[in-house]
Amino acid sequence: MSRPTILVDEFHLSREDYLDLARPRTGLVEERPDPERPGRFLLERGMLHSYERELSAEEGPDGTMKVRQKVTYSASLAGFGPVVALALRRALRSGSTRIPIPGWLPPDPLEAAAARQLATIIMVSVSTAYYATLLGQTLTFTAREFSAPVSSQAWVLLVSRFDILPGFALLALVNRVGRVAMVRASVLLGALLTALSAFSPGMEMLAVLQVLAKGTTAAAGVLVTILAAEIVARRQRAWAIGSLVVGAAFGAGLCDVLLPIAGVSLGSWRVLYLIGIPMGAWGVRLTYLLRETERFRHATLDVPKERRHISLSGSRVLVLSVAAFAVNAFLIPTTQFRNEYLRVERHFSAALIGLFVILTNIPGALGLALGSRLSETRGRRVVAAAAIVIGGGGIALGFATGGLWLWVTTVVGSTAVTAIVPSLGVYQTEMFQTRARGLGGGIVTAASRVGSILGVLFVGYFSSKMSLGGSVALLFFGMLALVPLLFAWFPETGGLELEQISSED
Repeated sequence: MSRPTILVDEFHLSREDYLDLARPRTGLVEERPDPERPGRFLLERGMLHSYERELSAEEGPDGTMKVRQKVTYSASLAGFGPVVALALRRALRSGSTRIPIPGWLPPDPLEAAAARQLATIIMVSVSTAYYATLLGQTLTFTAREFSAPVSSQAWVLLVSRFDILPGFALLALVNRVGRVAMVRASVLLGALLTALSAFSPGMEMLAVLQVLAKGTTAAAGVLVTILAAEIVARRQRAWAIGSLVVGAAFGAGLCDVLLPIAGVSLGSWRVLYLIGIPMGAWGVRLTYLLRETERFRHATLDVPKERRHISLSGSRVLVLSVAAFAVNAFLIPTTQFRNEYLRVERHFSAALIGLFVILTNIPGALGLALGSRLSETRGRRVVAAAAIVIGGGGIALGFATGGLWLWVTTVVGSTAVTAIVPSLGVYQTEMFQTRARGLGGGIVTAASRVGSILGVLFVGYFSSKMSLGGSVALLFFGMLALVPLLFAWFPETGGLELEQISSED
């Protein structure tokens, strides 16, 4: 919990405006009057841990009121409290009767319990994202110790994309043991397997251990996505899914920060895998703050085992799998081959490549925040279609241009394409019934993995036949075919309860 923040402001208002301000405010938080102290308001509903507002006023000779407003509040959000408290200062000092909701939050006010659970899920995602990032970041250092050629590295990366297969073994147990228990088990197993990877005697054993470790993170990723969607209100699900990217970014960023350790000596890359132990201990501890959702309890845990049957809609599995396949078949190759394009075809130095990646990806945070909000207010399909056309088109043009246009098109594409996460990703939880969300999410994740594998193989093969830019363009047109599919087969789910979307009794 963050320390209380105190905001003191003075306003000169007409008597009518003062009387308005002297009523309980709504919006970001809902107030209730303190019956024992006139002019004092307490928290009725909202995402804050504590909140109170005090008003005092003096009437001037011209009839205007000199009003003093004091707001004291704190946030308890699993480590994000101080940051969130600072970000809410401007909204809470408002002299309006309705406290404005900042654009980086969902359009409807968050409940405190939901906000705390979501913040905890994001922090758990930090540890799982760290595990998931390690192999790709450290492989070049591992190959140096084992004297492994590039072909061996490619083989390890290819095998690691089948991580969802062991992940299915964990997801199959969800309806028996519960989602939170399975997230906890996944984090723990991921930590142990990651630490064991530090003792790998060769590339083959590293590949086996990492497929298993990344399988646990794949299962955890499916489950935390479901938890995030179920704990929030109906006009907050897409935003909640988008917010999980924050945890993933922190985990991946931590791996980047620690990466210089891998270059200290021949075997120092092993240290990064051993860090999985404290990361796992921290992640497991956080899972004890998570609670099963009422939906899951009602549909699964409170139902006798013999009645916990799973019903999956084949048509929904198909359309979601096709969408996940097409998106990842385009996005993963563009990520993996961008550096090659910049180095070989645009003659960028290593330092300039690093600068290019950082500067062109930073605006993605804006696209993610805007896409999350618009997915709730304007609709998932419109936002997803715009993200595919503008984001995918910008990235594809970045593989066909140079000079200033290379920077411009890549920035536009990287900014817009992040909106795919909340607008399209939310369907993975919305379109399945409660008992089937884990299995359905696993199938869709498997389709995304297959898409990424075939996309990389496609670009790797056809780039030698035409050009890197040409092969990327072909994959973009494949993803572009999703736009009519979105409007033909995906329902507009914004503002609907999950039970309405999944046709659940």
